[in-house]
Amino acid sequence: MKPNRADISSGIALMSAMRSSWIDGRAVDDVGEVMSHRNPANDADLGDTVMADARTVDLAMSSARRCFEGSWGSLSPYDRKKLLLGYADLIDEHAAELTLLEMLEVGRPSSDAAALNAAAGDIIRTYAAKIDTVNGDMFRSEERRMGVVLRRPRGVVGAIVPWNVPVMNVLLRLAPALAAGNTIVVKASELCPRTTLLLARLASEAGLPNGAFNAVIGAGPVAGARLAEHPDLNLVAFTGSSATGHAVARAAASTNFKPVLLECGGKSPQVVLDDAFEDERIWALLFFSAFWNTGQWCVAKTRLLIPRAREQQAIDGLMSAAREWRVGDPADPATRLGPLASRGQLARVRGYYAKAGALGEVINLGCPRGDMQGDGYYALPSIVTGLPRGSVLQKEEVFGPLMTVELFDDLDDAIALANDTEFGLSASVWTARSDHGYKLARNIRAGGISIFSSVDAARSTGPELGTARYFEPQKESGLGIDGGEHGYLAYTTPQSLYFHN
Repeated sequence: MKPNRADISSGIALMSAMRSSWIDGRAVDDVGEVMSHRNPANDADLGDTVMADARTVDLAMSSARRCFEGSWGSLSPYDRKKLLLGYADLIDEHAAELTLLEMLEVGRPSSDAAALNAAAGDIIRTYAAKIDTVNGDMFRSEERRMGVVLRRPRGVVGAIVPWNVPVMNVLLRLAPALAAGNTIVVKASELCPRTTLLLARLASEAGLPNGAFNAVIGAGPVAGARLAEHPDLNLVAFTGSSATGHAVARAAASTNFKPVLLECGGKSPQVVLDDAFEDERIWALLFFSAFWNTGQWCVAKTRLLIPRAREQQAIDGLMSAAREWRVGDPADPATRLGPLASRGQLARVRGYYAKAGALGEVINLGCPRGDMQGDGYYALPSIVTGLPRGSVLQKEEVFGPLMTVELFDDLDDAIALANDTEFGLSASVWTARSDHGYKLARNIRAGGISIFSSVDAARSTGPELGTARYFEPQKESGLGIDGGEHGYLAYTTPQSLYFHN
């Protein structure tokens, strides 16, 4: 159902009620400058928010520390799990509001956001279940001595999250941190703070102690930098660009040896071998892998690597797939691709389109157009062919709907081409030949690689949200394990006890 004027009005009213950081169970709005917000679909005014400064971050840190050493830290694992499950239920009840906020703040199509946010509570439940199953290890048991390793919470976690998928970005940091027994301070993206603020308010409403989840709104160089460098912080988790990841790591190391988790940029290839071209349905999946969320996701497979003789077939196939991807008003349920999230992002993407036109041929894939208001921040899905090897378009993350089509001669050439980037986040391989798939996967330097033997295999398994699959980014894509039990353990610290009797 398309959100009507009343829904949108209620969403804007909800935004007006959330203008400032949420600390210690209440709004803190007496510091900082204000930032105005615009609707990416039409550039309409969405009100403003109060920006946090270093003092605001210090308040949030003090609240989180008191809570960790007090009410949250003293809870039994059973009670912590019970509160988190109640929180998950409350998130489910407010999924429609979270969806509306995402649509208004970053232009995500309402139907897409609704489908994703329907699973938001499950991220909390998945990590809450690990409270019962991850307890530590025994490393020696003899008559006179015994050794055990306890998994203890780190303390106060700082999370700096991006704007592209607001609800999921917060929960994928928040859920393992809280389940492991930490408290958390989340620095929301200043472009889309309201989903984070609503999640923080819901945590208080669900009965989580004041200070367990604090949310601050602020610019990266101010609030983000202060959070990362804070001497009382025990772990900083960052998702965003590689350049900012370097800045976060430097800030974290400047005051103490706090560990960092960094999931940074990507320039992910999808390598398609000759045998995969036999099924025409593949183009719909290749299109999705590159252009979902208008290309604004870190694992977008925006490099299509194909045999040299297959270029025209790839162009035709992608143009055919594009017919099913309508670009337009995010409130329209028929829309599959909305605008870019901000005016600044639109300018950045247009800059890459200009570079692409100077270096190769840019081909608009011809997605059908819905209501695209002239003031909206729209960019149309396109591919670029004929690029010289090693061009900036093949190496730099665009974070928009632009795919490079790159040609290889054999498997070794495909491997060299796939690795010719500073990033190593993700990749995919399409072939029914297990020997070829294995060789590619073993030699491509990326943290997570999917090998698809067929379109049916890809469709039957579906995507992972990050709660089961775990990996560590490589090269400039970051460091530290995300996802699964190992990702949960990253929010704990091992302590060994050795009993001698």
